Amino acid sequence: MSTETLECGKRTYILESRVTKNGHKFVMLTEKSFGRMSKVMVFQDHMQDFCSALERVSQAEPLLVETSVN
Repeated sequence: MSTETLECGKRTYILESRVTKNGHKFVMLTEKSFGRMSKVMVFQDHMQDFCSALERVSQAEPLLVETSVN
């Protein structure tokens, strides 16, 4: 297993390469921020598509997010 940790301000990102009990490789992406943890699993057979989509989204024009004030 390989692990990489990125500390970015108040957020920490942890990337781990893992193997399931039946031998399927995957990457676990964990975000820790403000006392919460979120996890995403990306399996090896989806990794190339995932990385391509991430690259396209990171290069695209961002959408404006509207916030409401109550």
